[in-house]
Amino acid sequence: MTASPRSSAPHGGPGPDGSGGRLVGVLLVLGGILSFQVGGSMAKTLFPLFGPLGTVSLRLWVAAIALCLISRPWRAAPDRGTLLIVVGYGLSIALMNMMFYLALDRLPLGVAVAVEFLGPLTLTFLGSRRALDMMLIAAVVLGLVLLLQPGSMLDRHGIDPVGVLYGMLGAVAWGTYILAGARISHRIDAAHGAAIGLAAGALAVTPVFLLTLPRAAAHPHAALVACGVALLSSALPYTLEMLALKRLQAREFGILTSLDPAVAALAGLVLLGEYLSPAQWAGILCIVVASVGGVLLRRPEAASTADLLEQEPIPEI
Repeated sequence: MTASPRSSAPHGGPGPDGSGGRLVGVLLVLGGILSFQVGGSMAKTLFPLFGPLGTVSLRLWVAAIALCLISRPWRAAPDRGTLLIVVGYGLSIALMNMMFYLALDRLPLGVAVAVEFLGPLTLTFLGSRRALDMMLIAAVVLGLVLLLQPGSMLDRHGIDPVGVLYGMLGAVAWGTYILAGARISHRIDAAHGAAIGLAAGALAVTPVFLLTLPRAAAHPHAALVACGVALLSSALPYTLEMLALKRLQAREFGILTSLDPAVAALAGLVLLGEYLSPAQWAGILCIVVASVGGVLLRRPEAASTADLLEQEPIPEI
């Protein structure tokens, strides 16, 4: 959404550099999405040992340390006003990841990503009044009904309503993250902003991190897997998509990132053995179609990569 959560990309005007460059860009985006969802699948295997929040704390701390060492944000410290915005951005990162992992503990990966994907989708259609937009919003509603099957929530074998609630809260946090990311993108270098934001998010979960650290030290293999989760879900997809943005147009990038819920469902099936019903697959398809339609039908004046990323950036860090 992608499985979400990575980071807002820097603004710029990427231009396609031929069909070969475009193909490389497509492969880079797909690689980033796959990396993020594989990281999510690996994270879920750590829940029995560290719990969802403990896994989040390890991931955020490892990712923050790695990104700070790479970008060295202290070389260009932001002014006080920008720092406050970046700290708010970091807190939204922490909340978004906590809610996503709590949802992931109760829901299949594809369902959790699809529910949290409502955050950017809501911003995409916010204020829309066109008939086509209304049709796409109806597709989202239909997708949710098929995906969550409300009638089955009272069945202990059906979709967990608490997990759905966590996913909805994660969607709200994702929307907040998008708005905060759009504000800081005009004030500070994207890599520096992401590093400081991640550091703020890591500090916010420090109490959980300190409680989890002894268990991580007692299980070094699991701690290494947690490091792998941080790299697969943050550093690698961030890097791949930064490279992709130099090769793809805004709409191409938006269409590809809209595949996140579908890739998450496939990753959950292959890596975790999470089977979805045909109706749930149809629900994910409705959400993906609505997201792609939102990109394709966006007005030309909002079609730059900068505008696209302000409305629908890359999923969870």
